[in-house]
Amino acid sequence: MESRERPPGLGSAWDAARVDALHHRRVGRGAGHNLVLPAAPSSRGAGNAAIHASSIAVLPFVNMSSDKESDYFSDGITEELINALANVKGLHVTSRTAVFALRGKNLGIRELGEELRVGTLLEGSIRREGNALRITAQLINVSDGYHLWSNTYDRELKSIFAVEDEIARSIAAAFQRTLVGVKPSTTDLKAHDLYLRGRYFWNKRTGESLRRSAEFFQDAIRHDRSYALAYCGLADALAMRIEYDNGRPSEMLPKAKEAALRALELEPGLGEAHAALGNIANYQNDWTAALAEYRKALDLNPNYAMAQKWIGNLLMITGHPEEARVALERTLEMDPTSLIANSNVGETYFFERDYPKAIEQLRKTLEMDPEFQQARFDLARAYSSDGKHTEALAETDRLHLAPVTSRQLLRANVLARAGRREEALALAHDLEARSTREHLDAVAFAAIWIAIGDHDKALTLLRRACADHEFMSDVKIAPEMDPVRADPLSFAKTRSMSWSIELRVPPVLGAPRAREGRHRGRCQPERVDHPQVLETAFGAGFAKQVLGDVETSCRLRRRE
Repeated sequence: MESRERPPGLGSAWDAARVDALHHRRVGRGAGHNLVLPAAPSSRGAGNAAIHASSIAVLPFVNMSSDKESDYFSDGITEELINALANVKGLHVTSRTAVFALRGKNLGIRELGEELRVGTLLEGSIRREGNALRITAQLINVSDGYHLWSNTYDRELKSIFAVEDEIARSIAAAFQRTLVGVKPSTTDLKAHDLYLRGRYFWNKRTGESLRRSAEFFQDAIRHDRSYALAYCGLADALAMRIEYDNGRPSEMLPKAKEAALRALELEPGLGEAHAALGNIANYQNDWTAALAEYRKALDLNPNYAMAQKWIGNLLMITGHPEEARVALERTLEMDPTSLIANSNVGETYFFERDYPKAIEQLRKTLEMDPEFQQARFDLARAYSSDGKHTEALAETDRLHLAPVTSRQLLRANVLARAGRREEALALAHDLEARSTREHLDAVAFAAIWIAIGDHDKALTLLRRACADHEFMSDVKIAPEMDPVRADPLSFAKTRSMSWSIELRVPPVLGAPRAREGRHRGRCQPERVDHPQVLETAFGAGFAKQVLGDVETSCRLRRRE
């Protein structure tokens, strides 16, 4: 792509956005590795990308301790080695999610290498007895199975940080690469141990596990008030409770933001903290701020697949499913077995009303892990929207790990759309009683009344959700909202709500709203009084900007 002068007003957003355009071959953002974006994910989520010569996957280290509850410790050491190796210049490192997804599968060295698309594997074991620690590690060449390097470390527990650094430097030397020094976020062993426990439970993504995760991060902070990663973890856990634990945004988000900002005060270059701030802004419907933070996160940590996935989500919830798939497929380049990214690809088809493709993709995701609740939740919605009500109800019965209220919200909606109105009403009244004692997703609750046929009650709930700053993207994009869009009066009311949120995304990322016309090449939209016309041009321009097609974005926003 040819170099161009940065337009005034865009600042660093221009640099971040100048990536390859939609429907063209793309290159991964990680330093020194080239990956070809697949046209669509396979059943395993991965495309046929070439294996880079300097590539490695750190397999989950085996817990050999007598205390089998120490799995969190071996998992945490594995994750920290992945993060350390990500700082080796020119080395492509497979993400945590990808390697942990293969744990327990009976695959040989070559099969693992092909699945993860790497040339080398690092495997090992950890034995922890009291303060004594033994770590064994070996680097294996995938093509022939030979050991390229191996070592055993018998140390005291207090030397764990030095051992991690030594292993990472040994791997870097094997590849004749340089490890960029990264100072540990804490030297407090107890705080480190609590942090590992917190991340262990955070990765499980259930309401209960997120509550436990937050407690461990808070304990880690009490042991080390300067532990930036612990504050970052706390921000992630609190924000995620909105989605997985029916957490109240007005309660969760201020605390999450405070923790993320404290993490940045302690470590200004912490990419994970910027991603956490992006996620918080996303839940607040402030999509411009979310995008800016995700971009910062990827600039600081190009291997952080979660930030790339959240960009895909951002495009999806702003009504651009095709572009969202491109961003999510980029995520799958970084993390080919990511369950949530594969599930989100299915969601993009769902929001396009292409239910057969959505069902196919979501079923493939569940083949990877039948217990992954998000994919099953989305599959039930897709079946219901496609008129396959028996299948949809069966999927709601399998949501045994989801919060009870989330299951009931979905089931009541499916029952109503299946024509079983009395059953849906009974469940809706039960949920209404619950709402006096606990927080419910007001938008999902409104969708039930839409399916029942009571649009006035649904709109009352939506107005309340808007006033309470709830996450409102479904009002704009969800199929369950289609009936009110077909009702002229209801449609006008829902548009006034979703439109107020849409306007929080300014015409130019990183620049304030400008008066009509142009000034020295700056992208500035004309004044358009009809909201529907402005929304069409504005939304398309926003999607192009996120994906990096700045030229088309400016043209759409100027309405030339």
